[in-house]
Amino acid sequence: MPNSQRSLEWRIRRQLLFSLLLMLCGLMLVVHFGVTHLTRSFVVSRLETDAESLIAALSREANGQWQLSEGAIMQAYQRVQSGHYYRLKADEVDLRSRSLWDLDPEVELQAPGESRVAESSPLQSQHWLALEQGFTRGGTRFTLWVAQDIAELKHDQEQLAVWLIVLVGLSVPLVLLQQRRVLKRGFQRLEPLRQALARQQAGEDIDLPADVPREVEPLVTSITQLLHQSGQQISRSRMALGNLAHELKRPLQQLQWLADQHPDPEQKQQLMLLYEELYQRIERELRRARIAGAPGPGRHFNPKEEITHLVQLLQRIGRDDIRFQSELPQGTMPFDRDDMLELLGNLLDNAWRHATHCVSLQILPPSPDIDAWCLIISDDGAGVSEEAMQRMSLRGVRIDEQSGEGSGLGLSICSAIVESYAGSLTFGHAQEGGLQVSIQLR
Repeated sequence: MPNSQRSLEWRIRRQLLFSLLLMLCGLMLVVHFGVTHLTRSFVVSRLETDAESLIAALSREANGQWQLSEGAIMQAYQRVQSGHYYRLKADEVDLRSRSLWDLDPEVELQAPGESRVAESSPLQSQHWLALEQGFTRGGTRFTLWVAQDIAELKHDQEQLAVWLIVLVGLSVPLVLLQQRRVLKRGFQRLEPLRQALARQQAGEDIDLPADVPREVEPLVTSITQLLHQSGQQISRSRMALGNLAHELKRPLQQLQWLADQHPDPEQKQQLMLLYEELYQRIERELRRARIAGAPGPGRHFNPKEEITHLVQLLQRIGRDDIRFQSELPQGTMPFDRDDMLELLGNLLDNAWRHATHCVSLQILPPSPDIDAWCLIISDDGAGVSEEAMQRMSLRGVRIDEQSGEGSGLGLSICSAIVESYAGSLTFGHAQEGGLQVSIQLR
């Protein structure tokens, strides 16, 4: 999924834009139909007034013919195509306004008291709104058709719609700009929280800010509790492991004493081998606990800072005659500090114990050719045989627990850490002659 689609700000802006467009479209439809209805109602009201005047002007002459009094008829009906028209029909009556000239609008006979409103465009430049009304006068049933040209009104309505669309088109970008400013201001209140988390990942001991929006306050509280509990759990686990290793030393001393006192040389040798194996395992766990140091859950790994302390510790608890070479990037790596200390601590501790004179470490950031972090640890020791190297590549194999020959790697630990970052771990022969471990982390 693109980064923009994962952005909370982008999703809010998209939803607000959709709501805004939906509201504006609804508003435009309401305005359009409202103006159309008002225009139609106004014109129909005028047509009803004109119809009443025409009906009032209708009279029967002495010869029995029905006529409209000329003095009661508006002058607009006398001008050709003036935009005002009427036609009065009965069984033997058909009175037309002079304005119709040669036009012959179709008039549907209406029952007395009934009326109908219709629109038509008999002329290219005119649009008629007509009212047909049925009535009775002197026992004769009439239908009066009266119409008015509303082309100009339609044109004005269209102009209003155009200006409304232009106004909406100009207002939407302004509203979106204001919307973005409001969202930016809202998210700026989360900036102290982001900075605090960034400092915490960089290794600083900080407290998350309490002055945060009410909506994210439960999240900040949960993060704080999680980091605190995680740190305490890791500390308790390491302390328990160290205490257990120390407590086991006393039974081991008794085991050594019993081995020395055993009269059977063969049994004595087996007991001494068992003592040595247990002692090495305990020492290894104690070294791992010292290498890992104080827990820092959620922190990112800073190679230049952490590797220096790690090497000093290895020189103090191991050999101080090893020359260490490194190529480290600036800044932090996007990986958990405790995981990296566990991984590199295991690998460097092994290289330190098996090297002759030199141990090297390279950490290379992602490049256009390799989209992964590359970690390369090598030494100039005796190395590992091809057979042992093939067995080390199998999942869950720990060479150091299977034979005296080998790398001393806790592969189950290293492999689990590498797999958690969708990475890969491979073994090879170093140029210096010892073992080379190559890791890619994504």
